[in-house]
Amino acid sequence: MQSAQFGNQIYRPYRVFQTIEEAAQDASYDYVIVALKALPNLYDSAERISQAVNPQTMIMVFQNGIGIEEPFVKRFPNNPLVSTVSFVSVKQTEHVKHGGFSMLAFGIHNKLERASLLKANDKLEFISQVFIDQGVSSIIEQDIQPYRWQKHILNGSTNPVSVICGGASCQEMVKNDYCRKLLEETMQEIFVLGKKVTGKAFPGTDGIVDPQSATDYIKSIPVPVYTSMLVDSQNKRPMERDIILKNPIMLADKYGVDVPHMKALYAMVTMIEESYSK
Repeated sequence: MQSAQFGNQIYRPYRVFQTIEEAAQDASYDYVIVALKALPNLYDSAERISQAVNPQTMIMVFQNGIGIEEPFVKRFPNNPLVSTVSFVSVKQTEHVKHGGFSMLAFGIHNKLERASLLKANDKLEFISQVFIDQGVSSIIEQDIQPYRWQKHILNGSTNPVSVICGGASCQEMVKNDYCRKLLEETMQEIFVLGKKVTGKAFPGTDGIVDPQSATDYIKSIPVPVYTSMLVDSQNKRPMERDIILKNPIMLADKYGVDVPHMKALYAMVTMIEESYSK
């Protein structure tokens, strides 16, 4: 791993399993961290981890996008479900390349009885401290959704636009006047929609309080940032188009918010993905 924050490292996992079934036979887990691509049009992430979940397991969902929690709430209504928002710049080729920042925001998403909630809070505080001890900023919030929408300002704009731009880094996109305008107009739709859905202001992480401050922030990052959707597109893999674009568009229709840029981006990204099989 090459990291601007942590330096060059070699990571050796303690143990690796080929399947969930193998992992479930090996131990009973206090935590299951879900870092699968969120592709609800192809598979159910909650179903995929089900064999590793016991009644005491805390499920921590490290996935991008909007509406990613619902499959887990449906399948595991009594397990504490932690919606996790990760702010990190990573690209994997032959090596994992990590930028200069990493931050995690945690929040218990589902409603639990008081005794279960107290136990879940203790469990969450413990693992949050584990990350802090390793140099990763970590916070716990009662309502995590404003943080999820905060991240989506960048995710919901730079991801699809980078695919359509044919491989540009985030910094290259904001240097182009026309592309920057497209990003900022898409970001404005996300700001309006997120505030309508949550009923709250965003936390302003990294000083991002409006579209211009978001693109200024991108420009200030010293290491080139390539979106995960772009990397998937370049490798002709399925893209997280549903949780990045389709789910927010459905919410926009529900709440009466106009999102023409997001709808156009969804149409184009969908066509690009469908072209893989031709």
